[in-house]
Amino acid sequence: MSRPKHQVKELEAVLREGESKGWRVEKGKKYFKMLCPNTCKCRKTVHLTPSGTQYEENLRHKLSRDTCWNEEADR
Repeated sequence: MSRPKHQVKELEAVLREGESKGWRVEKGKKYFKMLCPNTCKCRKTVHLTPSGTQYEENLRHKLSRDTCWNEEADR
């Protein structure tokens, strides 16, 4: 079953990029939850209503800084 799309196209692009990297994306009531495929079990939430104009840029920075976003999945 496919997940619903994010209403903001830039954030939908982040979710799709995560899925292409093997991250699992789940929808909650007020956010999407991104779960890492690696053994580190990183996770990140993406709000349905972004808090500001820089939300997507800040999200990408946090993903690359705090998680294994840029690393290959150990499958």
